[in-house]
Amino acid sequence: MEYEEVNLKGSVEELMKDEKIDIEDPVKESNLIAIAFAVLAILITIVFLLYRSLKSRADTILLIGLSDSGKTRIFAKIANKNNEPVTYTSFQENIMDIDVKGAQLKLVDFPGAERLRKQLVEKWLKKGRSSLRGIVFVVDSSTFSKRSRDVAEFLYDVILESGKKIPVVVVCNKQDHELSKSSQVIRASLEKEIGLINRTRAAALSSTDGSSVSRTLTNTGDKFTWSDLPTVVDFIECCAVNGTSVGLEALRSWIEQ
Repeated sequence: MEYEEVNLKGSVEELMKDEKIDIEDPVKESNLIAIAFAVLAILITIVFLLYRSLKSRADTILLIGLSDSGKTRIFAKIANKNNEPVTYTSFQENIMDIDVKGAQLKLVDFPGAERLRKQLVEKWLKKGRSSLRGIVFVVDSSTFSKRSRDVAEFLYDVILESGKKIPVVVVCNKQDHELSKSSQVIRASLEKEIGLINRTRAAALSSTDGSSVSRTLTNTGDKFTWSDLPTVVDFIECCAVNGTSVGLEALRSWIEQ
């Protein structure tokens, strides 16, 4: 009788242990889940703060384009709220601070002279890349048919040298001219031209050191489409002469993004 009592007691104790384990396991699991969510929340907060910090340092809007594209007039109108500017060909940067939603941004109009391209690349697209909030690439829509290849080559190098990470808007300027091409036509034409440049440069590089992928915009050759790029390239139609401001508000909205 005493032997059975001891066994019964042991069985009860084992049962209690088992029940305790069953009770504690869900609690431990809940604690682990809570800790995991807390760690995830902290990581998200850190990433957000880092992103906001980097974005706050990116305070420069760079206006570029071929000579006579009208970018200096656009620069003056954006900076001076549509006041009629006096423009002239210059080999110096025009720089002005603008207020955007309470924040001060730097608007830089870089000369379009071809001999200054190396300076543009070194100063802004490489060394100053982290300060760039966006690139405004201005195109003369009225002469685009004649200069489409030059425009495409310049835009190609700008996107490539900036690491394909800086937001770009192509401003199709001088829409008041009868011969001006629409933004849709310019977009399609540049897409085709960039594809041809891709193919040409890839072939040239492959015949030398085989590094075609690293020095071409994409590895899609002449099948290039805008969606191949890691950043979006927007297109806006604009006319900034004769007291008009067509497209300028759209450009301001893009800058404020």
